[in-house]
Amino acid sequence: MSVFKSAMGYFSSGGANGSNDNDFIGQFVEIGNMKLRVKKVIAEGGFAFVFVAQDVSTGTEYALKRLMAADEQANRNIIQEISILKKLSGHPNIIKYIAASFIDKSKTTHGMGEYLLLTDLCSGGSLMEALQNRGQAFPLQTILRVFYQTCRAVQHMHAQIPPIAHRDLKLENFLISNEGTIKLCDFGSATTDIYTPNPSWSANQRNMLEENLAQFTTPMYRAPEMLDTWDNRKIDHSVDIWALGCIIYTLCFMQHPFEDSAKLAILNGNYNLNPNDQRYKCFHDIITGCLTVNPEERLTINSVLERLAAIAESNNVNLKQPLKFERKKVEQSVATSSPGVFNFFGCPIVFSFK
Repeated sequence: MSVFKSAMGYFSSGGANGSNDNDFIGQFVEIGNMKLRVKKVIAEGGFAFVFVAQDVSTGTEYALKRLMAADEQANRNIIQEISILKKLSGHPNIIKYIAASFIDKSKTTHGMGEYLLLTDLCSGGSLMEALQNRGQAFPLQTILRVFYQTCRAVQHMHAQIPPIAHRDLKLENFLISNEGTIKLCDFGSATTDIYTPNPSWSANQRNMLEENLAQFTTPMYRAPEMLDTWDNRKIDHSVDIWALGCIIYTLCFMQHPFEDSAKLAILNGNYNLNPNDQRYKCFHDIITGCLTVNPEERLTINSVLERLAAIAESNNVNLKQPLKFERKKVEQSVATSSPGVFNFFGCPIVFSFK
């Protein structure tokens, strides 16, 4: 699960804790062969922040993610996140990897390893914010284009060898670029791991796996096989298909199919799909195909895309047409920290992510 929360409240309140106090804002950072000035916070969490950073030579703005690694497991998780993003980068519906740097905990003042990850900046906010700002469901043609692009990002992940599962697909993790494209972000939960519980597993093994999975997923989007391993169903990248079912349901009906994250409702695939709905009836088969309890019977990402193409053709919709969203302007105040040089405390170290 993402460690970040939306920064919309941050800007309206003047800061996460009621102030704009962040010692990183206004500093200069050297990463790769670029020198950037950190301008403002756009998301934050317990051990991570995302900033807008501007290249001092070109004026181009980027998203700069600063991550702290409190222990070796956190180190491994961050390295995996960056490595996966670097592997996936280049697809039009996935945020672009620019550079990454690392400093060992022995050279920091806070005693934790520190990573910087530089990506392109999507200034349009998230799909969740776009939906909230609109206040009502998107028209059919917009949902088609939005969901097509989200599925294209997932298809790219699932086409890797071995397939990569994102495990934290949700509206907040799909961003809107300046060009009106949807881009998937936050690969902190992504993995190639596959779990195959079987009757020989002990209760302790199952509890440990369920607890581990809970750390990397958002409750409302969690697939049934992740919640209860006693059915001995394989846990792999098909968990993303379940999450996609939650996403398209929310896009259509302005509410989540499992709003209260009720375990029994998820385990039984118990959600409300109005048979009299005519406006989005063309999506019903996709929703039910994604929200199928048995992962072996769930749609594949290619099957979802095939169905979307058929719906688009019958409705004369160009899936590749750029998206346009109306959104409220948010006043984003910039902290007035004194500028200084932050070059990993004078010890620049570049970590090579293979």
